[in-house]
Amino acid sequence: MIRNALIATALALATPATAGPHEDVMAIVDAALTAINTNDAALLQKVMLPTATIVAQNYGPDGMLKTRVLSVADMVKSFAAPDRHVDERIHAPVVLVQRELAHVWAPYTLDYNGKRLHCGVDSFGLAKVDGVWKLTSLTWTAEPKGCAG
Repeated sequence: MIRNALIATALALATPATAGPHEDVMAIVDAALTAINTNDAALLQKVMLPTATIVAQNYGPDGMLKTRVLSVADMVKSFAAPDRHVDERIHAPVVLVQRELAHVWAPYTLDYNGKRLHCGVDSFGLAKVDGVWKLTSLTWTAEPKGCAG
């Protein structure tokens, strides 16, 4: 009985991100990444709650952690830089969904103006609000060393 429950849990966790609500959640994450990669402020604002929290954890050359907390408006302002060409890609996302709450955790790489800037982990928090999935939080680590590519 316990073995069957463990197998069922493992199968549920291994379900691809294209099944049911997982697909809807990943569509929002993909839209957010499209907004980031194309400087599309309107799209980012569409998929995020206006009060969403954005947290960036960067590590300096000395290894010291610097944590920045941003608003959606702060992130949108960064899109205005005329020389901003970002290519952020996630890999092997883990999608967790419980009713109207979801979380996506994925390793990522970020290239800025054609050069690998950093990599790390993206963490997307989502909630269904008035029947629509919205990002409630976006958090990432920015590892400057050890990034392939």
